[in-house]
Amino acid sequence: MAVQQNDPTELLEVFTADGQPTGIAKTRAAIHLDGDWHLAFHCWIVRDGGREVVLQRRSLVKDTFAGKWDAAAAGHWRFGESAAQAAREIEEELGIHVPFTALVFQSRERNAREFSNGLTDRELHDVYVLQDDRPLIAYRPDAAEVIGLAAFRSADLVALAEGILSELDALETVKVVDVGSLEPITLRVTREDLVPYSADRLRRTFGISTSR
Repeated sequence: MAVQQNDPTELLEVFTADGQPTGIAKTRAAIHLDGDWHLAFHCWIVRDGGREVVLQRRSLVKDTFAGKWDAAAAGHWRFGESAAQAAREIEEELGIHVPFTALVFQSRERNAREFSNGLTDRELHDVYVLQDDRPLIAYRPDAAEVIGLAAFRSADLVALAEGILSELDALETVKVVDVGSLEPITLRVTREDLVPYSADRLRRTFGISTSR
């Protein structure tokens, strides 16, 4: 039975398990069905000197982690793209333009998961951090990709991922009604509402020590 995928014809590059490019191009659909390693761009937006972090809520029609809260912008690194070109995800998903020079490269993270819909996603995440204090109401998200934005205290988000906190209230939240139309709401999340990044990975991303 065919598996429904988002952007199935998008061309990506196959990487080795240790992160080396192969020069082989395959469609997104084939890479996810075959379980090939490939590259993804991730941007975490922080505010107030890193004490706050902005997350996006993924569309309900995503083929993986539908409706979960995730990094502010993330997407596949297309075949032949540079890092600066892959950073198009920020403007495409959030509707804000930022110069690539404003992004700080943080790390490359390995992430491998198998999903019940038959997809095997083996990704190398090139993780960037952007310091940007603008309010959420100033964003212009693509309503087909992003259905909400929320800001949390970074240390509390780590504690939620670690299971120290059972739930967490957002500092600021907007629901995406349509492109250019945002509605302020209140939000409380649990760990199950998040894309499951480890607490250690979030600490590395936000520069938070193991002690709270």
